[in-house]
Amino acid sequence: MTHDSSAARCTFALDTDIGTDVDDLLALAMVLGSPELGVSAVTTVYGDVDLRARIVAKAFATTGRPAPPIAAGEPETLSGRPVWWPGHEGSTIADLAVQRYAAARAATEELAATATVVAIGPLTNVAVALRRPDRVTKRVVMMGGEFRAGVVEHNIRCDVTAAAEVFGSGLDLLAVGLDQTQRIRLGRAELDAIAARGPFGALIGAEMRRFWDFTERDSNVPHDPIAVLTLARPELFTTERGAITVETEGDAAGTTRFVPDPAGPHEIVVDLDVPRVTEEIVGRILVAAQPATTA
Repeated sequence: MTHDSSAARCTFALDTDIGTDVDDLLALAMVLGSPELGVSAVTTVYGDVDLRARIVAKAFATTGRPAPPIAAGEPETLSGRPVWWPGHEGSTIADLAVQRYAAARAATEELAATATVVAIGPLTNVAVALRRPDRVTKRVVMMGGEFRAGVVEHNIRCDVTAAAEVFGSGLDLLAVGLDQTQRIRLGRAELDAIAARGPFGALIGAEMRRFWDFTERDSNVPHDPIAVLTLARPELFTTERGAITVETEGDAAGTTRFVPDPAGPHEIVVDLDVPRVTEEIVGRILVAAQPATTA
């Protein structure tokens, strides 16, 4: 894996429901291992947002890196749908109660003050941020939706009202859907390599095992890291422009649909280089987990 040091640094705010599916933690780790990516703020969404913010703070503390502004955002969905699988967030991570985080602005203000937002959880915070008349947000990159089989994806299902607002805003948006992310899995070899790489690797490995136990599988899909990687290695992805809509009522609620249109406001990923994307994700996480050397 190589990085082009001459590439322009991409800075964004990261909006996350870290602590449930391990892929949010993997995405954050991948950012920390990517010199061309920078996080201006991290905001948390959905359920116990304070605990999620403490997990973010713990990740930065474990790597020894200074944390950006971290803000706990909207705990309740706009749709009123209850939070899925609460009470297990970060259950393998020690010392969360003593973690501290801070931001000068509220979570939705942080998002509204950022040109690019990367959304890897339900879209509640993003929808509220886009309502602000002073927002400077120009683009959203998100993991969410499914654009082939009519499957309802988790982030969209959690808050269909917020998803409809974001898609309806007309803002430039790139979505990586379940139809593409499920083509990649991290298995035992990847887990073992990450878990053996210092304290941060061990923390990630324990969270991977926790999620594997919950899903009763021996692998997991790195949905969120794939979406983040589109910013660092866009050449590994094929996209199509058009318009995304979401069904908000009835049995089909949460179903996303895409209509191709060269002048549309949205893009979806329609193909990706599976082996190279996998290599990039794992390699960057290993870089982030590498213990700092002391003179």
